[in-house]
Amino acid sequence: MPSQVIKPASLGMTGLRNNDTWTDGLPICKLSGVGMSANQMYREDGTPCSEHEYEDRSIHFCLDRENSTYLYGVFDGHDGAKAAYFASQRMPAELSFEQLTGKTTEEEVKEVFREAFLAVENAFLESIDPKIAERTQLLDKIPDGMSQFEAAQNFPETFSRLQALDQEIRGGTTAVVALVHGGRLHVGNLGDSRALLCIKDKSGVLKVKQLTADHTTSSHDELQRLAALNLPTTKIHGAKFGNHELTRCIGNYFMKGGYKEFDILSSAASEPVIPEPHIRSIPIDESCSFLLLMSDGLYKSYQDATGSEQVNKEIAQMVVEQFVEQPTLTSIAQTVVDKVVRLHHDNFLTKRRNVTTRDDITLIIRNFNFQLRGALTPGAGVPLPGSVSPRLPPRPLLPLPLSQITGRQSQDEDDDQFDIHRGDDLMGPLPLHHHHPNMDTNTTSTESSDLQNPSLTQFSLDEDGRIHPYVNFDLYYQAIDEAKVAGHITESQMHLYK
Repeated sequence: MPSQVIKPASLGMTGLRNNDTWTDGLPICKLSGVGMSANQMYREDGTPCSEHEYEDRSIHFCLDRENSTYLYGVFDGHDGAKAAYFASQRMPAELSFEQLTGKTTEEEVKEVFREAFLAVENAFLESIDPKIAERTQLLDKIPDGMSQFEAAQNFPETFSRLQALDQEIRGGTTAVVALVHGGRLHVGNLGDSRALLCIKDKSGVLKVKQLTADHTTSSHDELQRLAALNLPTTKIHGAKFGNHELTRCIGNYFMKGGYKEFDILSSAASEPVIPEPHIRSIPIDESCSFLLLMSDGLYKSYQDATGSEQVNKEIAQMVVEQFVEQPTLTSIAQTVVDKVVRLHHDNFLTKRRNVTTRDDITLIIRNFNFQLRGALTPGAGVPLPGSVSPRLPPRPLLPLPLSQITGRQSQDEDDDQFDIHRGDDLMGPLPLHHHHPNMDTNTTSTESSDLQNPSLTQFSLDEDGRIHPYVNFDLYYQAIDEAKVAGHITESQMHLYK
């Protein structure tokens, strides 16, 4: 099985350049946007530079427009980008070729989704099998008990090749993948990349819900699982397996098939690091506002820079504010990423917090029912039943600073849930459907003709069908007159203000 580019013949990809991949033939989902930033370390004078290659990969595809099937994913590689790249290519293949055909129940789709994760894992390990076999043969040439220094001195060529093979074998990746299918959102994850869903409740309050579980050596659930494998939790808690704390991932052979080589894991009854995903499934309805998929570089960089204990809520709030400012989902995602990057760098320069490096950052935004600046009415200009053309402007969205937003944490199963209170609901009710003019108009949300955009009903029309004036300039003109009386504005300047 190929370990790099996967090009199924059934796709009929013709005319591809040598560096293209088969996924380049999949249509991009226009209901989503991606922001990213490469890792950085700071020199003493504050100049940033990359520590290593960019190891994140992401996907946001429309797999089946007719059946409204979409696939999104963020893969945060470690010890190289090869595992993340492999997963980003293989995961769509595991869900694109009729695997979902005929699967209508929640449990059926979840099982297909789970099998996709395991298939990606198996395919990746198979791709490095030849290297693992070669490594085993070379290790047999070095006497047991010989130190690395002695091996390098006595078997230089063998030792050099072993080092190269170790580097090629050790790579792994987290995975947070969202599948929209059959009117439901299925989210699966391995590792510490996160999925956050912003939901609007019946009272108009936006709530942020984490749909993923963090699989690290600091997780209570993961520590319990490892304890059941005969590992001492007192040593495991917060420990690093290699260069990270992940307890679930794709790849990373040494923490799986080769775990006996590590003292901290050698007593495990079976493989301690596993590829079994955590999966959540929820219906998509008018309450779903938007979905965020992110690598840990985003929320950890924000946390490092601010010390916040409500990272999920505050990142979601940053996204909400950019929905008001930006015309596209990509610009929203990139602006949020850039803000976090700047916060992190500013904290290094001011020495407010001890931050010297940050990881790669990837953020995917999938919009369901949130008002986007470029989409003034539902249906991107298609009038609602009973509404009047031309399109009418919506009520302005007025973002509040974080200092004026209160959040409360409550428990919902194993998730953190926060309310984003918007004062006296300055955001206003969110319309059910609204798309950027360039967006894909397919949606899996449930549409109801009884629901209308409040922004279309707040304006009255005159007998000619025109909007009555709805902005009062009396105070403005009063201030101009007072400024003239006070001598701040001359008679010759009055035409500039009226």
